[in-house]
Amino acid sequence: MRRVLRALLTLAAAATLGIAGAGAANASAYGVTPLPSFSYQDSTGATRSVPYGCVLIHSVVGEGLQISAQYASVDCAGIAAMRSGLLCDVKVEFTFRPLSGRPETLDTSTLPGCRTLGIKASNRKLPPAFETGGKICAKLSVSDEAVSTSCHVVSG
Repeated sequence: MRRVLRALLTLAAAATLGIAGAGAANASAYGVTPLPSFSYQDSTGATRSVPYGCVLIHSVVGEGLQISAQYASVDCAGIAAMRSGLLCDVKVEFTFRPLSGRPETLDTSTLPGCRTLGIKASNRKLPPAFETGGKICAKLSVSDEAVSTSCHVVSG
């Protein structure tokens, strides 16, 4: 029953925010990944709980192997949106994993302090073009704990 309720709440949050699913594309792509409910310790040692209702939004702008922009943000709805300072010391790591190779970190954005709204990051260090296809990802961490990752396929 809890799983069904959790799934319905996640879908309701996605519908409320006007979200489309992530997927493969050889042009611009936009995707949303629901964040799980989780607890973590902030920099003061206090335990904070994050309820369901937040999502990682990841968008990639470009065509083929040329990516002109990459963005990530967190949005919350319902009970999660009503809590101030929900996420502390947020870090977004932008990575690219070629079809035959190891992942490479392109950029990292860190937002110190605690916030619920205004969590936005952009990849400032994109190469002019990727040599091969692969996956371009945004990984969200809160207080140095990995929370979620969203990826898109890059193909030529």
